[in-house]
Amino acid sequence: MKSWAVVALAAAVIVSAPSPAAAAHPAEVFRVDPLVDGAIVAGAGLANLVPWLLEDRIIDLRCPCDEGEVNPLDRWAIGLHSDAAAHASQATLFLALLAPPLADWAVLGGSRAFLQDLTVFAETLAVSGALTTLAKYTSQRPIPRAYEGQPAYLREPGSYRAFWSGHTSATVAALTDAAWTIRLRYGERRWPWLVAAVGGASVGVERVWGGHHFPTDVVVGFVAGAAVGTAVPLLHARGGPARLALAPLGGGLALVGRF
Repeated sequence: MKSWAVVALAAAVIVSAPSPAAAAHPAEVFRVDPLVDGAIVAGAGLANLVPWLLEDRIIDLRCPCDEGEVNPLDRWAIGLHSDAAAHASQATLFLALLAPPLADWAVLGGSRAFLQDLTVFAETLAVSGALTTLAKYTSQRPIPRAYEGQPAYLREPGSYRAFWSGHTSATVAALTDAAWTIRLRYGERRWPWLVAAVGGASVGVERVWGGHHFPTDVVVGFVAGAAVGTAVPLLHARGGPARLALAPLGGGLALVGRF
């Protein structure tokens, strides 16, 4: 699946959005606490940054590795190493990160509703990134190119962070967050989810074809991104067709929702 398809869909997002005149008094669909949400974003940001700064001490550069240790479902991906696909995955990711806030700003301007949307979007990406970082540095799975024995990848710490795919999880988290924002504000139920599905599938295929991930890496990354991209905006939702909340259950808390 080519990234140009995501470009076309993103353009459709911008074109389909209501005009600024129609959104002169845009509904504020999120509740945001600057201190709490700022602390979450900062904490998650540190959880992303610190392991990366210390990766030379954390990562075990254990390859050359035996291809036989890779499960049959993933093994076929060893040998795929398209640089064009790898570059396309970068473009798809950047598009997913930039298009939603830019489209939102084009409609809402610098309103309080836009700043609330942006805060929730940033928190979604920060939490998604923190969970991805935890998975990567805990599992330390080599990427397919490392199993090929390519010298440039054997001694590179980044070659031991295959699981799960950060490109896929970030892309899906960003687009899912945007889809929920659009649904809560405008009631849209179809095309935003098509954008999220196509964008996530596109970057996943590109990462596998580029030799940087196995299929299970991108599948789990897709699911993780969708989960965070749903949980964060719905936990901030003021109300409407869908909402998540924390409720007491027994001796702890449970996540309950209305859809």
